[in-house]
Amino acid sequence: MTKRSTAGLVCLVLGILCLISALALWQNNRSEAQEAEASANAVMGKLAEAMEQRQAEAESPLQPASEPAALPMAEQTVFSMDTVEIDGQLYIGFLTIPDLRLELPVMDSWDYDKLKTAPCRYTGTLAGNDLVIAAHNYLRHFGHLMDLRLGAEILFTDVDGVTTHYTVAELEILQPTAVKEMTSGDYDLTLFTCTYGGATRFTVRCLRK
Repeated sequence: MTKRSTAGLVCLVLGILCLISALALWQNNRSEAQEAEASANAVMGKLAEAMEQRQAEAESPLQPASEPAALPMAEQTVFSMDTVEIDGQLYIGFLTIPDLRLELPVMDSWDYDKLKTAPCRYTGTLAGNDLVIAAHNYLRHFGHLMDLRLGAEILFTDVDGVTTHYTVAELEILQPTAVKEMTSGDYDLTLFTCTYGGATRFTVRCLRK
């Protein structure tokens, strides 16, 4: 066998191996996306029930109607949001994106394992007008976020059933290290996900209606 034919055979084998690896990766990503969609759908049903129960308890006349004394305005700081617990995890409500036909539960805090189930609060709060939500680019999570257009409507419903309406004000691409840029600015709501390949973050900036 000549050197040229040997080199050609090696290239062919390497090409086949690369194709097999690519197919395996695609199948793994597809499987993860399907599991994530199923998990989010299951949580949405349980979250709706938990929110209804929470609201019913809040309206019950058997509970005392007392409120804590308010702090002076200069001392008030919002650090957290109310939550409900579903399967051992805390959720702050759900996100609705009509243009993408999405309704997704949002977890109270984030890590990579939690992102496999649902979008997560990255930082901020509703009351602080600085809520930032992250999600994987699974097709039924934030995979179509880049299809949104300026002026699109986004809604967030907290665990008390209060819905806040937003409109998309800006779309931008940020580097993974741009943490300060992601969490700063005069935006009431930010959504972000990895671009395909994971090199950058596609970011949707929103303002309250």
